[in-house]
Amino acid sequence: MSSIIIKQEKIPENHFKVGPLFYAMDWLPVIRVTIALAVLCLASYSDWRTRMASDMYWIAMGLVGLALLAWQIFDSGNDPLYLLFVFVVGWFFIDLLWDREGLEGTFWKLLPMAMYAILLVCMGVLIWKFGGKAYLYELISIPAMFLLYFLLYLFDVIKGGADAKALMALSLLIPTYPIIGPFPLIGLPTYEAQFIMPFSLLVLFYGALLTLAIPIYYLFYNLVKGDRAFPTMLFGIRMDVADAKKRFVWPMEYVDGEEIKVSSMPKGPESLEEHYAQLEAKGLQRIWVTPKIPMLIPITAGIVLAAILGNLIFIIF
Repeated sequence: MSSIIIKQEKIPENHFKVGPLFYAMDWLPVIRVTIALAVLCLASYSDWRTRMASDMYWIAMGLVGLALLAWQIFDSGNDPLYLLFVFVVGWFFIDLLWDREGLEGTFWKLLPMAMYAILLVCMGVLIWKFGGKAYLYELISIPAMFLLYFLLYLFDVIKGGADAKALMALSLLIPTYPIIGPFPLIGLPTYEAQFIMPFSLLVLFYGALLTLAIPIYYLFYNLVKGDRAFPTMLFGIRMDVADAKKRFVWPMEYVDGEEIKVSSMPKGPESLEEHYAQLEAKGLQRIWVTPKIPMLIPITAGIVLAAILGNLIFIIF
């Protein structure tokens, strides 16, 4: 049976400083976490007010992440050829955020294909030169996370495009678990452990856990209000149609033929105006709705938990 051998090479010393002891401060993780929190707090405020966040937030995070990644490669004393990876991951990130709508012509169609052909050659060179070395696995985890979040968005696991882009940018800005003084409290058991669950994926995990408080809140809210319809009462509240039109909510009730049905996953016409018009035509004035959750807020809180607490799953395994 064959096995993969990961060759150790010169890796930044802070990767191995694990556990709640005292250390000399490494400022690169501090800078990364501070920038991530600053940008995501601004984006979260926008998400709360409008349920939208500009791509400029993620572009800023990504550009800073690329610059810090180049500096880390240079400062760590590894082979300068690793800097080629900055070009690879930089194009991949920009291409995922690039909206080509309205661009026509052969050039704009061939450019992405030509760039990806160049990227494949660059990746081939890196794998040929550094195949099996631990630092290459660390770098490859960045575009691997890009692809994962893109697929989760395509399959509607991650609901908002801004949420997926935020996690991609976070993967680039903080590619490894940040070690800041005595934090995280739960240290990495081994350097390779972060390949199993990278930092940005842990942030998503904590963000998802925090959203579990919402069904608990709705359960008690609806019990007090007397709106007892299980399991609908776990996912939303009843609201006047007139109020629902002004709020950031999705109607859970929809018209199916001659019937009015309820689903925890919003269904019905793509146009909310048409959706509400169909419900009102059936005589409904008060309906079940579920909120448009500003997911950037729990993602931001997830960064704090991940940076301070660490990965709870490491305790189990």
